[in-house]
Amino acid sequence: MSAITPAAPRRIPWAWILGLGIPALILLRIYFLVYVSEQRDLAFFLGAAVQSLQLGSLYALIALGYTMVYGIIRLINFAHGEVFMVGAFTSYFLFSGAPFALPWAVLWSAVIAWGVTFILNLWRGSMRDPYVLGGGLLAFGALTAILSTWTVNWLGAMLLAMITTGVLGVVIDRVAYRPLRGAPRISLLITAIAVSFLLQNTGLIVFTRNQTPYRPETQWTEFLQFDVFAGTVYTSRLMFLIPIVTAILVIALTLFVTRTRLGKAMRASAQDAEVAQMMGVNVNRVIATTFLLGSMLAAAGGVLWGLNFGSLNQPAVLGILPGIKAFAAAVIGGIGSLPGAVIGGVLLGFLENFFTALFPRTANFAGLTEYKDTFAFALLIIVLLIRPSGIVGEDLSEKV
Repeated sequence: MSAITPAAPRRIPWAWILGLGIPALILLRIYFLVYVSEQRDLAFFLGAAVQSLQLGSLYALIALGYTMVYGIIRLINFAHGEVFMVGAFTSYFLFSGAPFALPWAVLWSAVIAWGVTFILNLWRGSMRDPYVLGGGLLAFGALTAILSTWTVNWLGAMLLAMITTGVLGVVIDRVAYRPLRGAPRISLLITAIAVSFLLQNTGLIVFTRNQTPYRPETQWTEFLQFDVFAGTVYTSRLMFLIPIVTAILVIALTLFVTRTRLGKAMRASAQDAEVAQMMGVNVNRVIATTFLLGSMLAAAGGVLWGLNFGSLNQPAVLGILPGIKAFAAAVIGGIGSLPGAVIGGVLLGFLENFFTALFPRTANFAGLTEYKDTFAFALLIIVLLIRPSGIVGEDLSEKV
């Protein structure tokens, strides 16, 4: 008589329970605050949703850098938050300090022109290509003239800061990470932490030790209000700018990764770097490109962060908390996945901002605003317990 194999225990569908239960609880809470206790109106929650989308878009831009680097070389680049800090301060000095004295304009133009050359190299395939060299020289001359004679608006500062910070990302990889490519992974992790502290202290020396107002001349930060749901939403034009810029950059990155030859090489390297190298892929070039693109996105996030909050904290702390939260967002969404980074960032923005709006300050309750930074890490723990690979991450569990 054959033995009867016991039925496998049913797994609790936590994803469905959380995916349907949490929105239901949120709707019930909104109903209570609006119609039962009448403490808030629907316009208040619409404004909170807009602010949450803005904040989530910023986290998504930073998280993309984490997930790209991890997807290629399996490195948690803890210096990425400080790269975000450098991008924010670089843009500040560009729009507030231009025009510069000629020596400074030449130096800055040389850095940006090298970044332009590197970007053209991605298209032509050789740094010695005449078009690449010509484009670099043309960029150097034009930028020297512009930075030494003209002012720079916030958009020009963002584009130039993105290229400058992209160069920084390539230099970090070349100097700190590439020599340790074959070393144990813990060596790379310790090096990333060391680079983080180096950038923090360099920022204190080069930039400032104080909180810096970030108020370029732009109409995007102007006050905006509109009536809806028998109430008024108070916000600014950044409610349109930040999500739109984020969407444009994410779409451009997705098209680059999926439609270009180098993007296919990046995906091949993420699958198996050794096999990709045997098939003729220049893995070092792919990794450098990854650091370039991730750092450029972080710089864009830094500019939008300054516009959104109106100031930059001192360099030693500006990149720490946003960087850690963006890393949590990348893990929550599924580190190594570009859509996962975006989903994790937006989800984190809603959790941090909208969740506090559900529990406002009253006479007998202090509210949850002071504890909003803990929500990211609480969600991180929950996701890792339920689905360690993240929301849209690949299931990496072994099957036997």
